[in-house]
Amino acid sequence: MKFRTKITAAVVCLLAAALALVGMLVMGQAFAANLATARTAANQRHSQLQDALLKEYYTLPASASPYPQALLSQAAMNYAAQHGAEVFALYRDGSLPVYSALPQALRPADLASLLGEADSAAMLWRNQGTVWLLQATPLPVPGQQTLLITGTDLTPVFRARNAQLLTWLAAAAAALALGGLVCARFSARLTAPLARLESASRAIAAGDYASRTRVDTDDEIGALSTHFDAMAGAVQDRVEALDESLRREKEFVAAFTHELKTPMTTMMGYADWLRAGSAEAADVKEAADYIYHETHRLEEFSFKLLALLQMDHQQPERLPVPDRALFAAVQRSLGRLDGGTPVDYRPGGCTLCGDKSLLQDLLLNLVRNARTACREVPDGRVTVTCRAEDGKARLTVEDNGCGIPAKDLARLTEPFYMVDKSRSRRSGGSGIGLALCRRIAELHGTALEFASTPGQGTCVSLLLPLAREEVPHENP
Repeated sequence: MKFRTKITAAVVCLLAAALALVGMLVMGQAFAANLATARTAANQRHSQLQDALLKEYYTLPASASPYPQALLSQAAMNYAAQHGAEVFALYRDGSLPVYSALPQALRPADLASLLGEADSAAMLWRNQGTVWLLQATPLPVPGQQTLLITGTDLTPVFRARNAQLLTWLAAAAAALALGGLVCARFSARLTAPLARLESASRAIAAGDYASRTRVDTDDEIGALSTHFDAMAGAVQDRVEALDESLRREKEFVAAFTHELKTPMTTMMGYADWLRAGSAEAADVKEAADYIYHETHRLEEFSFKLLALLQMDHQQPERLPVPDRALFAAVQRSLGRLDGGTPVDYRPGGCTLCGDKSLLQDLLLNLVRNARTACREVPDGRVTVTCRAEDGKARLTVEDNGCGIPAKDLARLTEPFYMVDKSRSRRSGGSGIGLALCRRIAELHGTALEFASTPGQGTCVSLLLPLAREEVPHENP
């Protein structure tokens, strides 16, 4: 059963109970008042009839009949002749009828309770839809035990009650129908937000995570709708994030497989060719150089991939790091490489707050990428700077190399993503370096910012917090 149907049924039941209670009270009081009025009038007529019969009895001459009961019968007939509408009876010695104008359907057995009483008594007698009030009192006649029984028809009182009951039933039925209709419409409007909540929940369960209730009310249902929509939004964001994560994982696996498959296939071919032993010395050296180069690249690739995976479980140290010491460490690492584009370091005297080894890896990867971008530029240069900016330190690596197309800037930090895959592989690139740099930046609470123009160069920067206290200058 729907909730609005339950509300309608409950209200209709309450309305029916209220109408029944009010009807019983009102009609009961009215019927009791009418019945009391009728009984009072019946008592008065009974007393008047008793007095009239005694008067008629005592006014008859003694010579009218030698039997007292005959005189009573004559007195009753004389009174009945003058008042034909009166219904009464006279009984002698508790069971012998002297005179009777009671209804013919009334049997002596029905009067047993009255005839056996020595004092005044009354009873209701019902027969075929009629109701009679029977009253009995002793008639003080000397030498005789005479009982006067009068009958008063109370059927109009009961009929009036029944008519009122039918009228009330019709009015109550109309009131219940109208109340049920009004309540049904009201409950439908009241539960409409719940229906929207149900519809939205069904849609979300079916996969439509963009479905919302958007119920704008200032009650508990409105608050529930707001929280439901917030929950649905969170679920949608979570599902989209999971979908995006799944997509990236698939791309990651595909790229990882491709990165391993291509060099491994070539290396296996060269190795099989060398095993045959029929190659010239120059060809052997070329094959060995290729195998060595690809092995070195795969080793570096594995180290970077391992470092990237470990970043999810690593917390950086928060220590003061002078920019001069950081630049000197990067310069030492690059100094072991042969030739390449010159790098200009411009420290600003800032003391950073972060993990020195992670920041060194970040700058080292950025500088290597910048030098690779300048490899085909005759006057290529790379500039590494650090300067204070709005209470923080901005690290910048800038080059005047080949630049990056705007469509590729948003995906630079994705694992295995390379703008020019052939040139990156020739230079030993794997597509992991910038992903590693992005993760290092995230661990320091910041992000990489890219600005590039194809043919003019690229600038990569990030903001890092400054240390609160200066530390002694470290020698390079």
